[in-house]
Amino acid sequence: MTFEFREYRTEYIRFGHGPATLLAFHGFGQQPEVFYNLEASLGKHFTVYSFALFHHGGSTYPPGKSPDEPLDLETFRELLEAFCTANNIGEFSLMGYSLGGKVALQYMQLMPERVRSLILLAPDGIKKSFWYHYATQNTRGKKLFRKMVQRPDLFFRLIKYLRMMGIVSGKMEKFTISQFSDEVKRKKVFNVWNTYSLLLPKVSKTRETIRSYRIPTVIFTGTYDPVLNAMIGKILVTGMEEFVHWKPITAGHDLVKETYNDTIYPVLREFIYQPLNL
Repeated sequence: MTFEFREYRTEYIRFGHGPATLLAFHGFGQQPEVFYNLEASLGKHFTVYSFALFHHGGSTYPPGKSPDEPLDLETFRELLEAFCTANNIGEFSLMGYSLGGKVALQYMQLMPERVRSLILLAPDGIKKSFWYHYATQNTRGKKLFRKMVQRPDLFFRLIKYLRMMGIVSGKMEKFTISQFSDEVKRKKVFNVWNTYSLLLPKVSKTRETIRSYRIPTVIFTGTYDPVLNAMIGKILVTGMEEFVHWKPITAGHDLVKETYNDTIYPVLREFIYQPLNL
């Protein structure tokens, strides 16, 4: 299914038959269907709308708009408001994995009065990434980022040097090189990073919003995650135990797998479904 607003085209799927609405956002390089893997944990309690992020699937910018132009927050908010109006959605819960975690966090900060609960899986948007900020917010960094897309050999040499200096791990080196392995992937990274570069949810604001609006929140992290530090859960939960539950999973970065339903569902049942009477 697709939704259009001011020539922005958003692809999405819908599944589940629960009484509450869940808006879900996937990670980089994925498709909205990835959340089918968690249908056993979600489908009885939520009707799930899973969206393709821009430059993924059928979600596209308006014709003539540069694919690497940052999406401003006002348009970002209006897109979701228009979708909710078109689908008669009032209140909703949010779920985000990896890059989608940052999307969910930003929507919570922009529309907190409509958010019933928040589910995060290995989310971006809690701990500031130096490299992401440098590549999308710094003038020199932006130029270097563009040059690396055009000349990946520079990027590979830099990553190798950082690994030798102990600044990045061997697993991170392999992961980042895989994302830059061909021109199509490099351009996708460049466009996606820049598109969502204005989404900068501050952790202090996240904590304040969760507390002020009493939003039940669950965060899952992988103990062997090579991409995001698993301790980001501690950043969010400390002093917020009344509203936030942190569940580390013995896993890497990919937490959206069917095999994790047995771990995820009991946590959602206790900390999301029971408080919301779902």
